[in-house]
Amino acid sequence: MVSLIATVLNEKTNLPEWIESLLMQSVLPDEIVIVDGGSTDGTWEYLEEKSRANTRLKVFKHSGNISVGRNFAISKAQGDLIVVTDAGCNYHHDWFKKITEAVNKNPNKFAATAFGPWLKKEDGFLTHLISAAIIPAPDEFARDWLPSSRSVAFSKELCQKVGGYPEWLPIFEDVVFDLKIKKLGIKPELAREPLVFWRPRTTLSAYFKQLFKYTRSDGQAGLWLYRQLIRYFTYVSAIFLVYLSLTQSLWWSWLILAGLVVYLQKFWNRWLTFTHGRSFVYRLSGQIILPLIIAWGDLAKMCGWPLGVYDRWSGRISR
Repeated sequence: MVSLIATVLNEKTNLPEWIESLLMQSVLPDEIVIVDGGSTDGTWEYLEEKSRANTRLKVFKHSGNISVGRNFAISKAQGDLIVVTDAGCNYHHDWFKKITEAVNKNPNKFAATAFGPWLKKEDGFLTHLISAAIIPAPDEFARDWLPSSRSVAFSKELCQKVGGYPEWLPIFEDVVFDLKIKKLGIKPELAREPLVFWRPRTTLSAYFKQLFKYTRSDGQAGLWLYRQLIRYFTYVSAIFLVYLSLTQSLWWSWLILAGLVVYLQKFWNRWLTFTHGRSFVYRLSGQIILPLIIAWGDLAKMCGWPLGVYDRWSGRISR
């Protein structure tokens, strides 16, 4: 038996498309366990109505952060295999079939699939730019990539072995969960084809807030110290080189340009991948503006991470 679990909080506007996408799978889960963390926008009422119409849907109320909700959902699931996803996603019709096949291939019962941006017809230029700034292109999903709980599968036994999701961490809990599994020497069976499509933020303020929260959580968990230090060093060095270009010699500008091209290559590749079929002017404009979007996101990360470290050191976050 395979159980699909998810947590929701104030997702009423996304629920119809999300649930429809789950129920349109070529192979359906034996049960879909959804935990509401305390919604106030009508999400719970909608879930109750859907569960009455479809007995495959099992819905529960349980307050707490996303880890608390996931662990509770897993405790209520009847299946020996658990597939985890998030509300606000959309799915290829073979997603559940392929992730179940992948987890059954792995002797350690751990698997994941790649994901891509869920873009709608009404989405504007900015939404496409934010997608390129934060969502990996298919060729970026390497063997050592840490799975996202937008699309991950594991045995209930493995989950219990690592103690479940870390309930002390407000968000970005799936990274800590993955690292605990990695310490056991277990690698996921990874389907690199994007089968899950994740909705990006559509405004600069929401994008900033999202990355601020993610990186604050990194600081709270004590993760990625060197990655963060490299980011600070890179921006401080860039500011210093701009100063030298303006006061000493314009030759320093070439060094800035070379560094910028190296840094942006991955993001430009994403932009060209995600905007395939768009006009030349649209794609060129995006390549010019994308560095500003990335810098805005990096600013959010550089603000969030030290605050997370402070949370950890001050005892506001404790394991």
